[in-house]
Amino acid sequence: MNEPEIQFTLLKSTVFPTGIVSTKDFEALAAFALGHERVKGPVELSVDITGHKRIRELNRRFRGVDRTTDVISFRNDDPHPGRRGGRPLPSGEGPRQPRVRVQGDLAINVHQAALQAKKMRHSTCREMRLLLIHGILHLLGYTDYEPRPRRRMFKRQNALLRAWERKHP
Repeated sequence: MNEPEIQFTLLKSTVFPTGIVSTKDFEALAAFALGHERVKGPVELSVDITGHKRIRELNRRFRGVDRTTDVISFRNDDPHPGRRGGRPLPSGEGPRQPRVRVQGDLAINVHQAALQAKKMRHSTCREMRLLLIHGILHLLGYTDYEPRPRRRMFKRQNALLRAWERKHP
């Protein structure tokens, strides 16, 4: 399994205890998950570790849902490169630089992660890793709005996290 080339940025817009998140760990986990999902790359991914207030603002602004949540994903690349309005671009109008396979932003609510970790009786660090994988799967088109796709998504995110944990105890 080849991991894609990844340009990774970790932002921290809230205060939280040290040791819960590391840039190195998150970047490696992102590359691992993307590689297992057969993303060839390159990938541009930024992750903002935030709190209830900020993620609620994002949820309200971009989804029309006025409540906090655990993770929000924003895909920034064109899911249909080389097309305009469903039609192919005229010759010479395509991108000049290599196509970014996946380009997106995630916001992860560390305070919600801590609550969920306590409820699930595992560490906040493990919950943050799970939410990173969850957000990446959303960027790749997985959804959790209906029961069947939700089961598929949760099964996949849990399998990816277990595989990561076997390699990185």
